[in-house]
Amino acid sequence: MKTSDTSRCNILYLDSGSGIGGGQRSLLLLISRLDKSRFRPFVGCMSDSPLAAEVAKTDAHVVPLSLPAAHNKLERIDRTRRFTPRDILNDLGHLKAIYQIHRAVKEHAIALIHANSLSVALLGGIVARWHRIPIVMHKRYATSYGILDRICEPLLHRVILVSEATRWDFASKKKQTLIYNGVDLAAFQATETEVETLRTELLSLVKKRAEPIITGVITRITPEKGIHFLVRAMAELIRKDKCPSSPDIKLLIVGGPYFQKDHGYMASLKQEVADLGVADSVIFTGFLADTRIVTSLLDIVLVPSIIPEACPRTIIEAMAVGKPVIATPLGGSKELVTSETGLLVPPEDASAIASAIATLASDREQLAAMGKAARLRAEQLFSSEKNTALTKAVYSELLTDTPRKAR
Repeated sequence: MKTSDTSRCNILYLDSGSGIGGGQRSLLLLISRLDKSRFRPFVGCMSDSPLAAEVAKTDAHVVPLSLPAAHNKLERIDRTRRFTPRDILNDLGHLKAIYQIHRAVKEHAIALIHANSLSVALLGGIVARWHRIPIVMHKRYATSYGILDRICEPLLHRVILVSEATRWDFASKKKQTLIYNGVDLAAFQATETEVETLRTELLSLVKKRAEPIITGVITRITPEKGIHFLVRAMAELIRKDKCPSSPDIKLLIVGGPYFQKDHGYMASLKQEVADLGVADSVIFTGFLADTRIVTSLLDIVLVPSIIPEACPRTIIEAMAVGKPVIATPLGGSKELVTSETGLLVPPEDASAIASAIATLASDREQLAAMGKAARLRAEQLFSSEKNTALTKAVYSELLTDTPRKAR
């Protein structure tokens, strides 16, 4: 039969993340913006995860699941293949999650499943097929998972793309819907007092001249983010800065390690800062939960990723507070950043990053113009209202058209 009444539907969101990254932040924002008179959210995730703790603060219901651990993205030399045989065996060892999802669908009368990653889409897709309910996957990755992509695609009724870079060339266009990530443009703002307080706190840690240009990267501290090229770029800028009138440039590295292996990378970054003699120009802030303040503080936001990212939240949040971006043209970044809102530089090229920073830092009028253009672009494409409305339209279409199993 077909579902004709979409006045109030229970939706089961599935997420496999062990931490809070861009995908989880996007999911939490979507849940918070849902029209609760029409949709009731349930979130299936690891019960001891930070996501579960954040969901518990909302009016959504947590469904504890035994899900696979996050996959190690850099374990293989081939960066386009993220799943190793050990990953797959690990997933097979967690198939009990299928039963847990099945039980949740029955217990809570779930009408639609929304998977926030491929691994849970595979598990949720089996359950959705059994119950004849629609399943949506948010495709938040720009690199290929190979055979697992092709196995998952037939299980899905719709795929929400976060950028053109995330398209499946082998899947029909009709099944794929582009919806950029959203930002709450009203809430993602910091007061002047908040910004000045943070500025004073952070810049007290280093020597400075008057009114430095503050650049920064806000991300998980891991090699694929290319942060080491920013450190090397700062060394080049210092070597070339022979004129007293040249702007004083500082680099904030905002974030912390995510996987155990990332702690070694953090240590290597700090050692490189010391070896290159840039300790007075580089500040490690650690993890900052409220990114709106530090994003508002920055004059230039840096996204030097060395692998394709789907739709970096750092970029759209920078645009939300009117900040220009310097990024690498990989994945969705090249769609988000235009010549009016920032600069694109080759990946793994510290000299190019240094040159781009120097270009923007030497012209505050250009910085301001790019910031205005960035904010306008955010209003046009990246508002949470637009993201939620487009997602709701996908739900309504699928709930109306998908045959369901009689209960």
